[in-house]
Amino acid sequence: RSAPTVGRARMAALAPTLGAFARPAHAPRSCRRVSSSRVGRSASRVSPRAAGWFAEPSADVPDAVSADAPLRVLVAGGGLGGLFAAICLRNAGADVVVLERTASYRPFGGPIQLASNGVSVIKAVSESLFTRVHEVSRPFWRTTSGIRDGLKGNWMFTFGAITELPDEKDLPFSICVDRSDLQEALLREINNGDDSERVVVEMDTAVVKYANRADGAGIDATLADGRVVTADVLVGADGIWSLVRAQMFGEPSGVKGAGSTASFTGYKLFSGLPLFKPYYYEDVGYSAFIGPDHYFVTCPDRAGRVQWYGFIKADAPNAVDVSDPRAFLEDTLKGWAPEVLELIRATDPSEIQQRDLWDRFPSVGKSWADGHATLLGDSCHATMPNIGQGAGLAFEDGFELANVLKTVTNRSEIPAALRSFYRRRIARTAAVQGLGRMNSEAIKILTPLLPIRPLVEYFIGPFLPLVFRAQFGYCYSFCPQKMDARDARALAEEMRARHKKEAEEAWADAEARGVAVEGVENKHENPALEVIAN
Repeated sequence: RSAPTVGRARMAALAPTLGAFARPAHAPRSCRRVSSSRVGRSASRVSPRAAGWFAEPSADVPDAVSADAPLRVLVAGGGLGGLFAAICLRNAGADVVVLERTASYRPFGGPIQLASNGVSVIKAVSESLFTRVHEVSRPFWRTTSGIRDGLKGNWMFTFGAITELPDEKDLPFSICVDRSDLQEALLREINNGDDSERVVVEMDTAVVKYANRADGAGIDATLADGRVVTADVLVGADGIWSLVRAQMFGEPSGVKGAGSTASFTGYKLFSGLPLFKPYYYEDVGYSAFIGPDHYFVTCPDRAGRVQWYGFIKADAPNAVDVSDPRAFLEDTLKGWAPEVLELIRATDPSEIQQRDLWDRFPSVGKSWADGHATLLGDSCHATMPNIGQGAGLAFEDGFELANVLKTVTNRSEIPAALRSFYRRRIARTAAVQGLGRMNSEAIKILTPLLPIRPLVEYFIGPFLPLVFRAQFGYCYSFCPQKMDARDARALAEEMRARHKKEAEEAWADAEARGVAVEGVENKHENPALEVIAN
């Protein structure tokens, strides 16, 4: 990659702390803290409850939920949704164990959009987490996002509602944050505080199957190493290829891609994150360049980098990855706008990732509740990335699940509570999934019409702002914690200043090393300039 990933050293240092309880090699099984020099939870502090029930299950658990006998929640999957759910459940009084299949947390992926609804949920759950996340993200305030002509680079339509609605309705502004930075913020929140001992994160293990106990006293989860753990609640937060979901819905277990029940979107996704200095770095939130058959999304990231995604039309999934993705994309997008091609050329071919793009149809006819088991995030409502709601919806899930379980006074009430959780979430998540797929299909319809673009803009242009406003308005309607617009603007200005300083330092360092990072000049009318001026 052109520049070291922000946070690589931090994540490497943090990972040992959150190995949490390593798997013993032999029975009897017990939990131990992996040593760490990382500031945070002491390496010698072991929760007498969270570690205890996980390592040495006891059959003597009363039906009544109390401070001395809290709910025991097992979260399968330590991604963003699983970690945030653990924080919410801990705050609701539960003891939580998170199982993550990877051996250690490492930097991965690039920036994601966390829309106002997701940011609002963070603020409602933890002010310290809200502050920590904003220290490593950039705001969409005073930027322009929208659709651009993929061949000429001109702006076609803009999404003013992204910044207008939060400002009007006293919501936190949408932000752009690296997955790795967001993950680290969640891990720090778990490690810190008086209740830190109530959450255990165990690495290098996963739930492979489960069984609701015949006596109704919880659920038995079988782990990849053969252990069987009894919990009151199992939360499947293990992603689009969830093993918990596969068993719950009677789907092929461990099958990915074409053999699964997921829906292929018709695109193969290529992505890169080069150090680069485009003219729009400070002024644009994200741009979707649409052209014949394909579209290309750019999103300025931290430290002078730009994340790009190439959505390349594919007739079928599971095709062999191309050996030289940069050359492939340059050829496939030949004749496209220089703003597109310069980012591809600035990216090391070995750093370009490629994968088929999948989503799932809403689970309207299949409940996420199966006795003491439920689902969360992509495991039950994977969405298209163009809607920018994947993490936000998962955070909403964790928040709502904790609210539902907080009302449980007896363990025998759990199955009914989880059914209630499904009913509270299905309509909203299905609607957002539908919006994401609708956006994708709309782009497929628009791209063949580019030769008659003036007519398209004439007939469609007046209506699109209303459509975008309605779409973003619905997405932002889940808002458990508001934020005064003046405070939100002041915070956003601080973030913008920090973002600019980081980028300029990274570019200066690259130029001092003889690395060219300057992009093409702006030859288009840029609505962002008007936004900045005002």
